[in-house]
Amino acid sequence: MQRTYQLSEIAPTRAEGKLADLLLREGTVCHFAAGAMIQQQGDEGDGFWLIRSGTVTLCRFTPDGNVTVFGILGPNDLFGELAYFAGVSRQVDAVAEADATLVRIGASLIERLLASEPEFARWLLKSVSSQLRAALDRIEEERLLSARQRVIRLLVDMARRDGTTLTMSQQALGEHIGVSRITAGQILRALAARGLIQLHYRRIAVPDPDGLAALL
Repeated sequence: MQRTYQLSEIAPTRAEGKLADLLLREGTVCHFAAGAMIQQQGDEGDGFWLIRSGTVTLCRFTPDGNVTVFGILGPNDLFGELAYFAGVSRQVDAVAEADATLVRIGASLIERLLASEPEFARWLLKSVSSQLRAALDRIEEERLLSARQRVIRLLVDMARRDGTTLTMSQQALGEHIGVSRITAGQILRALAARGLIQLHYRRIAVPDPDGLAALL
């Protein structure tokens, strides 16, 4: 199965603080084993999901067995909100990369929160507009960056967002930015030899994201 990468570094909607507590309290908790399909392209866009724990891959499977990876999301990230507000079917497949606990935010709950929680509405509008702006920026940047720069930028962005220990294999990272596992491994080993990252089984530690970012 061949994997390619498209726009995977666009920041997802993230729920934190009181908003995260609200969604966790009001939504429906669902558990998915590693490899389970959470949603499929073409499903009805009748709500969205909040990741409570674990990781989720957003992708598209093709009839010939290939897959395009759009992103790997983690705790407090949301997905599915764009399809819901656009009134269209699901545009991507979502697969549990590891065992995951998600909270489903259904249509009736969304409408109730929009009517009763102005901060919820402002937060969603701000996030959607930020994603659009980021998408345009990333499209332009991808034309200019080397594979090494894309690896570094992804590691820095994820470490700053999710913490300095990333649950991601070298192969997954390569798929994430559209390079082969061999190329990704060579870049990661070179960075590890300089003490900028630490490689473990299915984990990559980035102890100093700012120091790594200085290479960009």
